[in-house]
Amino acid sequence: MFVTISFLAITLSAALTSPISVPVTTAPNVLAEQVVASRAAGSVPNRDADVRSLLETVNARRTAQGLAPLQLEPRLCAIAYAHAADMVIRSYFDHNTPEGISPFGRMDRAHYAYGYAGENIALDQSEAAAELALWHSPEHRDNMLGSHYVRVGISAVTSHDGVIVVEDFSD
Repeated sequence: MFVTISFLAITLSAALTSPISVPVTTAPNVLAEQVVASRAAGSVPNRDADVRSLLETVNARRTAQGLAPLQLEPRLCAIAYAHAADMVIRSYFDHNTPEGISPFGRMDRAHYAYGYAGENIALDQSEAAAELALWHSPEHRDNMLGSHYVRVGISAVTSHDGVIVVEDFSD
């Protein structure tokens, strides 16, 4: 885990990538169903304006490097949201759930096919601060600028400690 301490906030962030495909599992995604039900109840709303801002910033950074912009993928957004909301509901901050389910496991459970995949997570006082912390981390920046990535799912939710951002990338 990458940790940066600033004067105004504690920033926690982590990056994870995998250049391999994992076979799709047929196991039901009970956790995602619980999170969707929770969202419907309004307990963990997605910060849609922050999602748009994060996408615009990532794509501006990619364009400045001569890379194609990422396309916002609704299924990856749902996977990212389910993980962000789960971290809020169960009070943890990690790529893996307490049961050990990785980002790639979550994608597999959602029957989302990929060849390359990666995830950035951040916790900070605002979406802008989280984005900046991600950008200043080489591992996170590698995910944002990965030429093999063409799709992204983004979620931003409010937690007790600030804003949790999840960015899931795929080819």
